[in-house]
Amino acid sequence: MSDKRFYIISVIALIAAITLSYKYEKADAAGGNSLQYFQKMNYILRVVDNVYVDEPDVDKMMEGAIEGMLKKLDPHSSYISADKQKEVEEDFKGEFGGIGIEFEIKDKYITVISPIPDTPSERLGLMPGDKIIRIDGKTAYDITTEDVFKRLKGKIGTKVNITIARTGAEEPLEYEIIRAAIPIHSVTAKCMLEDSRTGYVSINRFAEKTSQELEEALNYLESSGMERLILDLRGNPGGLMDQAIEISDKFLDEGKLIVYTKGRFPDFDEEHYSTNYATHKKMPIIILIDAGSASASEIVSGALQDHDRAYILGARSFGKGLVQRPFELGDGSVARITIARYYTPTGRLIQRPYDEGAESYFLDRYLDPELLTEEEKVKQDSIKESQKFLTLNKKRVVYGGGGITPDSLLTYDLLSGLMTDLYRQRVFQDHAIDFFNKTNGKPALWKDDFDVFYKEFQVTADIVENFKMIAEQNKVHIIPELPEKNERNKKEYYHTVQQFDEDEQKIKDEIKYNIARQFFKEKTQYPKVKAMNDKFVKTALTLFDEAKKLADIK
Repeated sequence: MSDKRFYIISVIALIAAITLSYKYEKADAAGGNSLQYFQKMNYILRVVDNVYVDEPDVDKMMEGAIEGMLKKLDPHSSYISADKQKEVEEDFKGEFGGIGIEFEIKDKYITVISPIPDTPSERLGLMPGDKIIRIDGKTAYDITTEDVFKRLKGKIGTKVNITIARTGAEEPLEYEIIRAAIPIHSVTAKCMLEDSRTGYVSINRFAEKTSQELEEALNYLESSGMERLILDLRGNPGGLMDQAIEISDKFLDEGKLIVYTKGRFPDFDEEHYSTNYATHKKMPIIILIDAGSASASEIVSGALQDHDRAYILGARSFGKGLVQRPFELGDGSVARITIARYYTPTGRLIQRPYDEGAESYFLDRYLDPELLTEEEKVKQDSIKESQKFLTLNKKRVVYGGGGITPDSLLTYDLLSGLMTDLYRQRVFQDHAIDFFNKTNGKPALWKDDFDVFYKEFQVTADIVENFKMIAEQNKVHIIPELPEKNERNKKEYYHTVQQFDEDEQKIKDEIKYNIARQFFKEKTQYPKVKAMNDKFVKTALTLFDEAKKLADIK
């Protein structure tokens, strides 16, 4: 126990040493109380060791101490355990060993939403709606999402045996699956829109291959007739800075500043410029952002806005502009410590203030502006007024103060309670799976032709009635009048027929999208259904004259 205690003190001292190791002559000396706090920590550990009511878990205490210390620095400095770091690395590399399914936990079993194309699950014939009831002979009942990954993921080439319960099959089905590399794509959609000249690309994060994926998507769309681009970065939390730089580089002339960093010490000051690599310089671009767009997303949107290369539409982005560097701690765990701040080419600090605490920092960003008090609105307006910058080409006013403020503001429509519950209970997905299975995946009307499906498929009254039945099965009740609150089951959801009628078009749009997603796996096809019913995309299509003026494209 004594050895572990000293190990804790050593690790804490190591973290402190890391944060101070870049001290220069001109820098202020570190505080003089460090030794006193180490002594306090050692004393507390000895007391816990000697008197705590249970045998203390020293490893857990150690991790808690490190986590707590780093949280006091800023919202993004953090400690990552060895297990979590392994997952992070797999995520950014873009592949892992697995069986290849999209799934949900339904009725306490793993339920296949869709096998991923070109993976072992698709090749072996797993179907939407299949329930995995055993993994390697052991029950999968009441499994957690975390345990699904632990039990199904593994080294590429290794075997995993699963037992499937399938509707219509008299006996469970046994499969031996050889794990393979499962690609994790960051370009989640690439399609041509209805006008046959606008390309749409959605990126959900910045990983090792994002720039390469985007280049492939742009080349595909250009070969399909794309003349202008909507780049969707909504909800994209960021990722690797080098990918943001490479993506910005695709659209800028050579020698343009993309982003720079400034830290406490000059070693961490960097400037990144565009090269002669630009492959898509003459295309008008509209970038969609929202409060979930952060970090690398803000580097791209900020750089292209500052150079008047793209028109930005949506809500002000998150405002995550702190640069973290990972410091390995010897056992696979990592301390990610903030070393600098990001600035856009005009000098706008991307980072939003975080001095009011973590809860305010992470949650208040998503508040609807209409919910702000008059005092809060005045405060925001004053900050905006004091943070004016001019773009580098057209000398337009853009705003600092944290995050990227769009050229045109647009917010989401509030979902009704009914739509919220339909999403929460995964009714749209379950209905699409039911529809797919009832047609054996081969409806005669459109066969394998997405264009025929897109133009001719209609959500009929019969499909709507079947959807209501699936909603009922998923505890979402569509009834003439709401029961009294004391008569309701707390785990079920009640809505009126009138509310359903008000939301009917939105429901039909979502039904069609989910059916398209089941039948047409290609990201060049089904996203079109969603995009053409998206308020942001529809608005973007009206703003390309502005985007052309910015980029001096006639």
